[in-house]
Amino acid sequence: MNFLTKVLNISAERFLKTAGDLFIYEGDYESALGMVDKTLALEPSDTRALVLRGDILYCLNRDAEALEAFNKALSVNPNSVEALISSAGVLDVLGKYREGLDCCARAFQEIKPHQAYLLPSLYDQNVVLLLRLKKYRQARFLLRSAEGHLQKEDYQFLLSSYSHILERLFKNRRKACAKARHLNLEVLANNDQNPEVPQP
Repeated sequence: MNFLTKVLNISAERFLKTAGDLFIYEGDYESALGMVDKTLALEPSDTRALVLRGDILYCLNRDAEALEAFNKALSVNPNSVEALISSAGVLDVLGKYREGLDCCARAFQEIKPHQAYLLPSLYDQNVVLLLRLKKYRQARFLLRSAEGHLQKEDYQFLLSSYSHILERLFKNRRKACAKARHLNLEVLANNDQNPEVPQP
């Protein structure tokens, strides 16, 4: 590595750290975006910068551009769990629930033990997408399976966020099924009382 490359790398790291601080601690999204773009001008394939750019754009309600940034990050590193989780969030907002679920499934396959801090977000996003697709049984199963993988406080928070929602949704579905069965029985009973007269 020559001296100029080393200087450029140090500058890129400094810009990226400043972008992260502006984004996370100050909520100054526009300034953070400017700094992350400076990083990418020096290091166009920096996955961390691409994911951060997508996260900032998402917070600025620029969803299509955010997804483009995450897709670019994934083209550089298809195993980026951060990019996959963030992509799932944007796809959720864009109404592309099945694509979002695919991202979650890939993230679960790729996540490593040292990335356990990402699991609460991943479980949360996956449950949301399953609920949007009315896959209530799968959502309940996923919620139960999370207990063995999350810290106790994270699991309790996830459980408190969704257990009542799932209970209500199952109750509503049971009511709808019961109503449909009742209507079907009425139709059958009416048909038995008023059989059609065969035509000559």
